Formats: sequence, C-alpha cells, structure tokens
Amino acid sequence: MIDSALAKTIQDRTEAVKKVVNLLAQAGRADDLHDLRVLLINTMSLLKRDPGTEAAVDDLYAAAAVLVKDASSGTPPSARSLRILLSASDRFCMRLGAAADRIEPQPEMRLKGLEAAYAVQLERFSMSADLDPVGQVA
Repeated sequence: MIDSALAKTIQDRTEAVKKVVNLLAQAGRADDLHDLRVLLINTMSLLKRDPGTEAAVDDLYAAAAVLVKDASSGTPPSARSLRILLSASDRFCMRLGAAADRIEPQPEMRLKGLEAAYAVQLERFSMSADLDPVGQVA
C-alpha cells in the first residue's frame, strides 16, 4: 500500500515528466533532454526495481534523444517521432502508476535526490569529455 506523501511525489514526478516531454515535442532542445534524464533517474530512485518500468524509461529517453538529435541537425520532427515520444511518455506514466501501487513504505531513510545529483555529474562529465583541450567539440 502506498502512503500519501509518496503518492503525491509520484504524481508530481508524472506531471513533471509530461511537461518536459511536451517541451521536447515543441522545441527538441538538448537542455530539456538533460532535464528529462535527471527527472527519470530521480523518479526511478523512488521505486523498487521493475523491469517493465525500466524498459519504459529506456524507451522514453531513446525517443526523446532521437527527437533532440533531429532538431539539432535542423530537421523538423516527423509525425512518427512525435507519436513515438508521446506514446512512450504515456506508457511510462502508466507503468509508474502501476509500480507505485506495489510500493511498501520503507522504514529506512533514503537520499532521494542523490541519484539525480549523480546523473547531473555524469552528464557534465560526458559533455566535458566531448570537448577537446581548446574547448571545441571534437
């Protein structure tokens, strides 16, 4: 049984994912993709491992990454890419709700934002690895 504080947190994360997905569908900015990545990692840190939810996360991020790649190359997003992104978002939100129903209250304290902070550091590291010593993209 899910407690009310966790249910509210899951609901907030679901709404945030939907907002970021809508931003990605409109503009396809890399900053929004980064925000989605951090949000997904943070959200998954709240849940027990679930292969279905993890697959939904992977699908959503992959669909968003394709959209951002197309936008960065100047190609407008295709109707198919948008449909795949929105479908992946709906599937993730559905899986998240189902996974949240199976959560039992955990007696120990968790650092819930730690996974998101780690993701930000990984993102910064991977971006700096893509730059040559002069600061140009390799």
